[in-house]
Amino acid sequence: MVMHSFINTFVKSYRYFWCSVVFHAGMIFVLGHIALKPVVDNTIDQRVKISMSNTYRMNMQQGVKHIAQIQNDLVNTLDTEVKQNLKLEPIIAKDIENPKVTSSQLLELARKISENIRKIERELRVQDLQKAVFMPREDVLKKVLLMEIGLPAYRGNTTHGSAMVKMVKDMEERAQNSLRNRESEVKRRGVGNSALAIEKSDELNTARSGDNDHNIIKGIGSSIDKDSEPENVHIKNNFVDLWLDHIPPVNSQHPKKVAGRILKKGGQYADRVFVNSWYIIGPFALSGKHPPEYAVDLEAIYYGKDNITVGWQYVSNSQYPLIPPQVDKAGVFYGYTEIMLDREQDVWVWIGADDFASLELNDKLIWNSDVFNKKFNSLAYAKNSSERSNWNLTEFKRLVHFKAGRNTFKFKLTNSDTTTFFSLVLTK
Repeated sequence: MVMHSFINTFVKSYRYFWCSVVFHAGMIFVLGHIALKPVVDNTIDQRVKISMSNTYRMNMQQGVKHIAQIQNDLVNTLDTEVKQNLKLEPIIAKDIENPKVTSSQLLELARKISENIRKIERELRVQDLQKAVFMPREDVLKKVLLMEIGLPAYRGNTTHGSAMVKMVKDMEERAQNSLRNRESEVKRRGVGNSALAIEKSDELNTARSGDNDHNIIKGIGSSIDKDSEPENVHIKNNFVDLWLDHIPPVNSQHPKKVAGRILKKGGQYADRVFVNSWYIIGPFALSGKHPPEYAVDLEAIYYGKDNITVGWQYVSNSQYPLIPPQVDKAGVFYGYTEIMLDREQDVWVWIGADDFASLELNDKLIWNSDVFNKKFNSLAYAKNSSERSNWNLTEFKRLVHFKAGRNTFKFKLTNSDTTTFFSLVLTK
């Protein structure tokens, strides 16, 4: 009791002192936690968010444009009677391609075009059923409507960007399946002339640009053009063997080698053209889908591996092969470049990489490698390597068709250790 009384007396006598101790201890605790809290650069964070939003929007624009092209192709397979019964929602190409269009607006446009395609499918089913039963068109239409499955709910203003991309992708796949089924039906029945109609689609677009016929989406061409047909990515391939011991030979004993991205008459002659100039971004984490797979926005920045911000860097290698920046880090890199040709032509592309790589030409996949233990990879780093000096670090070559003018390449390169390279060489 005496000790307790002494403590109470001591505390009461020096209460201002103890209040000060408690106050300063609290301040030290708060300030210590503030000092330890990592500083977040709100400017960078906002730029990344804007970049991601723009990347999603660019991807959606391409998807919506493709859905619109499919609608045109479907309409062009229809006979006059079916067209007369259609009441399609008008869609203008400029609305899709507008640089200020938002992701929500694009999703709404995709939904409208998808509904148009549904109306086309519905009318075709009505026409088929009318041929099988003796019923008024209105009664047949009611039966067809009862069999339809509803479209997914539209929530454009509350949906995340990646989810909106997936929704457009799903609509694009459904539209593509609809066109594929229609073409198979036309081919099987031997009615109509979809090829002739498709060839004239641009003429029809121009002729009808000022009227009220919404069967054709104004300003959108055919989705089946010569640059997207599968046969233009030729099936002739030269693979190396299973264990990649063999590298396809170069086309001469001492090939004339030139680095560049422009092929035209009157240019410097070359047996082999090394595509040496790229925009490259990375590294990203080894797993997951990354922003450059949605769209290429060369002004964008993103959070890459270990949440470090990454942006597109222009790399023009004077030496073969192409080695991305920051190769000391395992991760995923992406590259983008453009090739110019004065005329459409077939060209061999020779591809090699350490480790995994895929390559797209004009947004079409032409190569995908998942082989890890490539024995020729060591040749890229060996002294006096003839394969490296001949620009021939190649695991695969394919004959592809280039259109006249601008052609785009995009690669995805996965590096699992501290060394990596990518090789793209063109030959005739």
